[in-house]
Amino acid sequence: MSGRGFSYFAETPGLPLSLKCMFNGRALYRFGRNEVAVDDGGYLILNNRQPYSIEIASPTRVETFVLWFPDGWAEEVLRSFSQTPEILLANSPDESGTSALFFERYTTHDRNVSPKVHALRAAFKGQGPIQDGWLEEKLRSLLASMLSSQRSLKHRVADLPAVRASTREELWRRLNRARDYLHAHLSAPIALSDVAAAACLSPFHLLRLFQAAFGQTPHQYLNDCRLERAKFLLGKTRIPVTAICLECGFSSLGSFSALFHKRCGMSPRAWRNSHGVVAEENSNIREVYLMGAT
Repeated sequence: MSGRGFSYFAETPGLPLSLKCMFNGRALYRFGRNEVAVDDGGYLILNNRQPYSIEIASPTRVETFVLWFPDGWAEEVLRSFSQTPEILLANSPDESGTSALFFERYTTHDRNVSPKVHALRAAFKGQGPIQDGWLEEKLRSLLASMLSSQRSLKHRVADLPAVRASTREELWRRLNRARDYLHAHLSAPIALSDVAAAACLSPFHLLRLFQAAFGQTPHQYLNDCRLERAKFLLGKTRIPVTAICLECGFSSLGSFSALFHKRCGMSPRAWRNSHGVVAEENSNIREVYLMGAT
């Protein structure tokens, strides 16, 4: 499923397992206590029947690309990973008992899942028809990559400082909720206590575990997100640099320019001049979208 627009809102009580991608902008997903902004840099997997809402309020025309998986497909692929050939031959292919659950988090594009997603998007946007057999094979292969990435994540979860596996998984979910909160609210002033509250952890506990899990502090991660957003807006729109500075959560143009030059080797204006390619559809910006939800 694909769509394009500047503004959109919808909510659902739950749909089949899906993988969400955005191009030329970002969308905000809310589910449970989580807020996840999906943009050009990554994707989001939502489990089967997970209630959620999606909101788009963007200065660029955002393209959504969503892949849905029929009920039972992920479990069937998971069984082929986790069970021996003898058990697979002895049991019915439709036999239940294995549940495929994914960590619901913003995941940056990778070499395992993302190429398969991009290939499906290219086929969807192509001129020729998509054959059902080809599509089924590609979706099952994509599920295998998604499950493989999930297994790799469990090794990172195992490194968290907790005795019980269930406690480590809950910590991992809370830390990712904190990271997603930062990514979703980069335009607002955020204190460590705000992030800790979103993760239901104390500020120091969050700080210590966040750095251990992701290799940087929450503030460092937030600055990275703000710079990436600034580069996107500089390259894709004609929004003034000062407005971009404020939209990306920086307190002053001076601090924004200094950090941007330190990280990118040039000023924001110079970066726009050398990297900016503004599509005609992004050239007429209505200010209401700039300060809307991100």
